[in-house]
Amino acid sequence: MTSNDLDQYPPGVQSVLQILIENDVPYELRIFDTPARQASQAADLLGCPLGAIVKSLVFQKQASGELLLVLVSGKNRADTKILNQVVDEEVQPAKPKTVLDLTGYPVGAVPPIGVIGADMVVMDADLLQYEHVWASAGSDNILMKVNSQNLLIITNGLVETLKLA
Repeated sequence: MTSNDLDQYPPGVQSVLQILIENDVPYELRIFDTPARQASQAADLLGCPLGAIVKSLVFQKQASGELLLVLVSGKNRADTKILNQVVDEEVQPAKPKTVLDLTGYPVGAVPPIGVIGADMVVMDADLLQYEHVWASAGSDNILMKVNSQNLLIITNGLVETLKLA
């Protein structure tokens, strides 16, 4: 795909795809008529394991207000106690309005890359058990498939076991 081909997509998707293209990361896109705002919806639409879905969750550091992007396997819930230890600060899930205002993406359409304002990415170790994972491409009805190792590299993510015990 060339940069000219990106015009057919919404601006948020264009910026995500541009990052993939610039970094030579192979990807596959799937566009659906219905939204997939939850991991279970995405897994059903794609016919893939729930664990291979990337939930891109935005957390906010309580003291500094900085954003933290947390990439969690669709089968897991992020343990905030672990996240607090990782960033050495209390964190909480960002409110939907905050997510939209600060990232430009609504909850359910946040991509795992290209999120302005997120100064750190933490990636669930369980995602790496899948060769390929599926994530939002910046729209709730456009999903992208990428190699999990490539996702780790392109996000410069910190790998942690994040699942709630």
